[in-house]
Amino acid sequence: MSPEPSPTTADDLTTVRLRLRPEAREALRAALQGHPAGSAVRLWVERGLHPHAQMMIDRPSPRDRPRTFDGIPILIDEASVRFLRDAEIGYRAEANPPGFEVVGPFLPTTGAPAAGAPPAGEPPVAAASAAPSEIEEKVRAALRNVYDPEIPMNIVDLGLIYGMERGADGGLRIRMTMTSPGCPAVEELVHEVETQARAASGAPSVRVEIVWEPPWGPERMTEFARRQFGYA
Repeated sequence: MSPEPSPTTADDLTTVRLRLRPEAREALRAALQGHPAGSAVRLWVERGLHPHAQMMIDRPSPRDRPRTFDGIPILIDEASVRFLRDAEIGYRAEANPPGFEVVGPFLPTTGAPAAGAPPAGEPPVAAASAAPSEIEEKVRAALRNVYDPEIPMNIVDLGLIYGMERGADGGLRIRMTMTSPGCPAVEELVHEVETQARAASGAPSVRVEIVWEPPWGPERMTEFARRQFGYA
């Protein structure tokens, strides 16, 4: 059982210790070369019974305080710092598929790659951005019929859908967020997402998990949505 991390303060963002194994450093450097200048590796931890790391290439938002570890720009949100203290990022080229892993004293050691870990030579992405399956494409198309009640745009183009995963039993798990923690229509949106996703996927069950990290911002919108709101 992993030790319980102590509470985080803003100062921890500048004192966090994070190590990159040589193979991980080179893989991340290669991944960043295919993205616009200023891009960074976003690293965060999804909480729960078994906290686990997620990684993706992203552009910094105004809320971010980028850090550089071994020459690699990395974005870590304040809520994730306590889980990433003294953590180490590795790259398992021999895994199938190859991918990154994040281990540390405050993360469970499962031996599995970090979610979103990419094949060698390709950029790390969050599970939501991995090559979509046919079912995921159908679900995303269906969810474009679901609109945020406060912003006149569908939840997919708003960037509220963070990931989809199929379980061994065929059930579908969807991770999504809201534009603000005080959104008054959480239950209504969750119900609508479950209904649309079940009809599109044919999955025996659909579970929607509301997450708040990494925090949503306009930079998470698709290019189409950003143009509509004057961000692009």
